[in-house]
Amino acid sequence: MIRRSQSLDAEQVLRTSGGLPVAIRRSPRARRMRLTVDAHGNAMVVLPRRASMAQARAFVLEQSAWLERHASRGVAAGEAMQEQVQPDAQGRPTRIMLRGEWTDVVWGRHGAWRLPERGGASHLEQRLRELARADAQQVIDRQRPLLARPPTSLTIRDQSTRWGSLSGRGTLSLSWRLVMAPPSVLAYVVNHELAHLRHPNHSPAFWAEVERLMPGHAIHRHWLRRQGDELRRLLPSA
Repeated sequence: MIRRSQSLDAEQVLRTSGGLPVAIRRSPRARRMRLTVDAHGNAMVVLPRRASMAQARAFVLEQSAWLERHASRGVAAGEAMQEQVQPDAQGRPTRIMLRGEWTDVVWGRHGAWRLPERGGASHLEQRLRELARADAQQVIDRQRPLLARPPTSLTIRDQSTRWGSLSGRGTLSLSWRLVMAPPSVLAYVVNHELAHLRHPNHSPAFWAEVERLMPGHAIHRHWLRRQGDELRRLLPSA
């Protein structure tokens, strides 16, 4: 989201030593120059109001290796996530990576995942919600002996900014889109929220609890950080 206080510079693109384009944005709130690379590999340099273009060029050239490395990772991540769904000529998914395995989706004909020609998208989302609920409940049941208390209920949603949450009353909410991620990633989000039953914050004690519930969780957290944006774009909400 572009804030009103930010503006594009007249010279809108710089380039790294390897030729990678880097967009320029000035922000009166910025105190120093900083670099960003989004999930698609698009690079940007954010400048304080008084920073000169000469300083910006020097900064981009100095950080060329970092920018090019992270941009290539972003492009690769986006391509990898797009391979999670194979669409037909109408853009409807015919195969979806679910639980780490390919699942065929058949539109208007008989099949294990048969969907009607009309309203099929909502039926597909409902199927995915059911799978996400089943997988999340399985994680909760498996972890129950390790919990001081279980969540009071489980809700499956299409959350726009969070993958999961835990209410003050103990309701665990989860995004259905996680069923299209590796199973261990869904399990991480569930364990993350279960840890909030003991620590309703993100203190060191909370992260220690996450690690207790799921040793080695950091790799799954990192996966979401890198590919979460693409995961949200895989299928439009019905």
